[in-house]
Amino acid sequence: MSYLDITGLKAAYSDLRRGASYAFLSPLNSQLLELVGHMLSNNKEPVFVLSEQIDLFFDSQGSDVLFNLFEQGLLYPFHLQHSNNVSKSASFSRGIIRELKHYKQLQNSSVFVHLDSVVIASLSDEQLIEKLTLYQALTKTKDVTLVFLISGAQLGEARQRLHAMNRFFDGLVHMTKEASIRSLEYDFWAHREGVIAGRTINLQLFNGQLALIDSDVNRTVESDVLLQQDLDEDEVWLTRNAVPQGTKLPASFKTIDDNDTLFSISLTKKAATIVFAVSRNTDLLALAKDCFSLRKKCGRKLKLVIQNVDGVIRHQDECLFLTLGVNLILYSFSEPSRLLSQIQSIQGFQFSRALPHSLDDVLKESENVLSKGYLPITKFSEQVLKHSDSAANLGVSGVFVKLQLLPRIDAIHPLHLFHVKREGDILSYADGYIYLYLHACREHDVENAIKHLFKLQISDFFSSKNIIADHFYIQQACRRIHQRYADSDVPDYTKELQNNVRNILDAKPAGIANLDKEKPEFRELSRPISEQVKVTLKSEVL
Repeated sequence: MSYLDITGLKAAYSDLRRGASYAFLSPLNSQLLELVGHMLSNNKEPVFVLSEQIDLFFDSQGSDVLFNLFEQGLLYPFHLQHSNNVSKSASFSRGIIRELKHYKQLQNSSVFVHLDSVVIASLSDEQLIEKLTLYQALTKTKDVTLVFLISGAQLGEARQRLHAMNRFFDGLVHMTKEASIRSLEYDFWAHREGVIAGRTINLQLFNGQLALIDSDVNRTVESDVLLQQDLDEDEVWLTRNAVPQGTKLPASFKTIDDNDTLFSISLTKKAATIVFAVSRNTDLLALAKDCFSLRKKCGRKLKLVIQNVDGVIRHQDECLFLTLGVNLILYSFSEPSRLLSQIQSIQGFQFSRALPHSLDDVLKESENVLSKGYLPITKFSEQVLKHSDSAANLGVSGVFVKLQLLPRIDAIHPLHLFHVKREGDILSYADGYIYLYLHACREHDVENAIKHLFKLQISDFFSSKNIIADHFYIQQACRRIHQRYADSDVPDYTKELQNNVRNILDAKPAGIANLDKEKPEFRELSRPISEQVKVTLKSEVL
């Protein structure tokens, strides 16, 4: 392994030198593992992998590369043991390094150290320096390429601390993913000819291979920008129903009949503000496509605003709009002055997020048949992993809830009381706990969401409630559940709950459009299980 195997990436950004240390940070393990697969795709030298969750490397989508290296005798996996007591001493690093030195294959090899950001955050400066010094000595004496892989919820703090200790690293890269776009933020990167600092590159997966992409937003013709950048800067175009009827608007505000007409006019704009209105009849996906087309064609200076009139824009829809190029989503329809102030507040702004290559890429990354209702515990953990990863691609929130049953309460009774209506909300049971995953739900909305799902008091059935709202920890919890119950005999209540239609997992959409309204079940008014009761008014008796 001598470089990052990414199509189109310059050598200065991809060289990994012997006797050097690098750190790659990402909020999710899946992003790090994807990059590791590209680092090792053409590797012919020994590789040592140290991780507290070594199974992750072999369960990931790109695990074929690791299995091939293992079969060739080139891969040496090690399971790191970490606890608060052990981590306070240098033995956490010194012990594993001492063991590695017994391998003659360590010379001129590559060493990956996978750590949770909590480990970095929990150490004092002295402890962290002592550990990094040990690893730095290893790279120099054995001429290895050392790569730290750091993930977790405390990534921000870990990144700051590693910045302060940059003398131990030759490169520090922060990785993010939004929809189908992977971004590598090079905080600093030493190469043969100098140092790269403060640069960001965007990548996308094409046929299983990461490749450098050029954002169309950044390829605006300079001459056009010079001629038009200020001509329409003050213009605000909005649909007529985006504000209450009779609202007095400034002279620079121009109203258009509908969103389709506004879209056609906006194709010629460069820096104007475009305000689309969303009502209950608005096709949100079609509007998202229009916003994406405008952003791709008109560039970064065009300001796109969504005004929610009487429609229901869910959290997942908001994330889709923001990913596809929208600057701002507004809800204060009844207060035109708020609309004017918020439009004024974004003047001069430019869209700075990475834009996907195509809309299909976004939908492909986020597509997932969202199950609903009860699932056996192993299937539940698998589905939550898929839901969580899909949600993370679009920045959609998700919440994992663990409810402990009170003693002597049979699980089937509270399970019957859960009435799941939303796609993506699933639940399961194992060993006295009911597990619940709420898709597209924020942590502060959990209490209200549970009240809608469970009509009785939670305290009547459950003794404790644990909430996890970070995708990294949600995925960790699901992996532990899957490992624990993969070969266990856990009660399955699928049959008992099959009569509750809201708890049936059905991947096929309901064919409402094809229903025959003339069938007896729609026309028959008789109720065979009911009895007719004659009611007499009190006044008639008297």
